[in-house]
Amino acid sequence: MRERQFQEEVRYFNRKLTEVIEQKMRRCSNKILNDALNYIMATGGKRLRPIICLLSAEAVGGSRDKALSTAIAIELLHNASLVHDDIIDENSIRRRNPSNPARYGEKRAIVIGDFLFGLSCEMLARCEVPEVVGLVSSAVSDVAMGQYLEFMLRKRNLQEVSESAYLEVAALKTASTFIASTETGAILGGGSEVEIEKLCNYGKNLGMAFQIQDDVLDICGDPAKTGKPVGLDIKNGERTILIIHALNHSHPSEKEYISEVLSKKKDISSSDIERVRRIFINSSSINYAIRLSNELIRGAKSCIEGLEDSEAKEKLKDIADFAAERIEKQALAEFIKV
Repeated sequence: MRERQFQEEVRYFNRKLTEVIEQKMRRCSNKILNDALNYIMATGGKRLRPIICLLSAEAVGGSRDKALSTAIAIELLHNASLVHDDIIDENSIRRRNPSNPARYGEKRAIVIGDFLFGLSCEMLARCEVPEVVGLVSSAVSDVAMGQYLEFMLRKRNLQEVSESAYLEVAALKTASTFIASTETGAILGGGSEVEIEKLCNYGKNLGMAFQIQDDVLDICGDPAKTGKPVGLDIKNGERTILIIHALNHSHPSEKEYISEVLSKKKDISSSDIERVRRIFINSSSINYAIRLSNELIRGAKSCIEGLEDSEAKEKLKDIADFAAERIEKQALAEFIKV
């Protein structure tokens, strides 16, 4: 599935999502909540989670129609988590637009996030499959737990934060919704236990890769393409894969500088970010993260090799390839040399 075909899938899903949102808006007269729903439609997003849910149903021989309400539920869940994420991280920009908390204030943004969670539950109930409801509900818990663990990692001594702790956060906070997408899609498509497991592993690998890519793009991304400022993770004191690797592969003076910058938090300057970025380059931390992401992408593709050949299977493999090209397309070229 090349770029044109992927955009066709995005347009298809957006049409279905728009129908649901417009129906809800007709029943909801509150201006802020209407604005929030309009915000989801207007700012878009990659829509990867719902698309891989629909394709997973088709990849096991089922119909995407049976997975549509669940795919929409997962996308609404994802957007709700982004609203709360922006509140926690004090992000003012999301997808090249003011974030919900920047636009409405934190208190109203919390209500907007809760509203989107509620609408997600409403859509999820339409699938009428208890196992699917349970899986998506578990994903909600996993995202919250991942966010909480990430928050707690910020408070830990840098030397105590390991790559395994980082990967645990990535699996919960990011990969869990990818797993829920592929697993529920496969179940609703009538897949066998083996097929469901293969698609679960595909989703996990893809989700983990996306989290690592987000870390790289945060420090090396082109704001015009990523839609957000550079260095937010550093300003928020995140223990990313880049920070962890650099602390294990840098000169003692550079390690000390990283620690000093992270302790400054919101007072971090653009020159601080530039110097930390140079440390990441000199320690090969960026290259390491990209290699790790690419290994996960290859793993995602290998997970579904055993599925019956189909157009949906090829599209899932193409989405993995599309993900592998994400850094190349969105990063500033002078910083990416793999």
